[in-house]
Order: sequence, then C-alpha cells, then structure tokens
Amino acid sequence: MNRVNLKPFVMLRKDDGFTMIELLFSLMILMTTSLFVLQLFSIIHTQMRSIDKLHPKEWEVFTMQMKQEVRSSKVQDVMGNKLYLLSGEQLSSIEQYEDKVRRRVNGKGHEVILQNISEFQVEKDGSVIVLNITDKAGTTFSRRFHPFLRHVTKVDE
Repeated sequence: MNRVNLKPFVMLRKDDGFTMIELLFSLMILMTTSLFVLQLFSIIHTQMRSIDKLHPKEWEVFTMQMKQEVRSSKVQDVMGNKLYLLSGEQLSSIEQYEDKVRRRVNGKGHEVILQNISEFQVEKDGSVIVLNITDKAGTTFSRRFHPFLRHVTKVDE
C-alpha cells in the first residue's frame, strides 16, 4: 500500500542526519546573519575612524558659508582670535568654543558651524581674512576670504 505523508515536515525530524533542505535553510540563515554583521562592523569602523577628523564635506560647507558671510558684511575685524562681521544691524562673531567653531549674533546664541577642532586661528592680512583650522587628528586647513566691500572703520568705533 502506498502511504501519503500528510505532514511534509516530519522528514525534518529524522534522527539519521540532515536533509538537503535543512542544510540549505541553515546556510541561508548563516549567510543573512553574516551579511548584517559585516555591515554593522563596517559602519562601526567608519564611525570610529572619523571621530577626530574633520570631514571634507563639512569643511567645504563651512568655507562656502564663511565666504558668503564675509562677502555680505560691511565691516570685518579680528580681535582676540575672534572674527567680527558687521552686516546691517547684526554683529556676528565667529570663534572657537571648546572643540567647536561657533557663530554668535549680537553676542547671543550658539550656532555650531564646525566641530572636532583643536585649534582655530583667524588673522587679517590687509582686507583679506585668513582662517587656519586644525582638527583633532592634526590636519590643518587654511582658507583666505576676500570681502567685496572694503571699509576702514573698526567694529568698536
């Protein structure tokens, strides 16, 4: 008599070894798990490597913002390693605060415009503003900003 197996997964419970389906199923689970673990290690490694470094895209965004701010300001001045920019009625200051470069407007606020900084130096070379920034990894970035409007008055006048 030919018996029809009404429970197709009964064969998975045999005691005499693995079947091909069980082997493929366990291989699929192993491959899926290893794929996620490898991706996780890759993300963690990237995050650990870039903790102290200044990201190049962050530097580019910072320089574009600074160029726009310097060019739109009427007066630019440097005092005590701080950059002061006067545009209209607003006096903006760019300065280092702990490991960040922050922007303040009229002495208020705390807008972080750059982070992971160990040293921030600003100086004025004629009308040109020179920024030198060193990140925590020791890489130095430098940029010169040329204002459109040249004015001889100081901020404190």
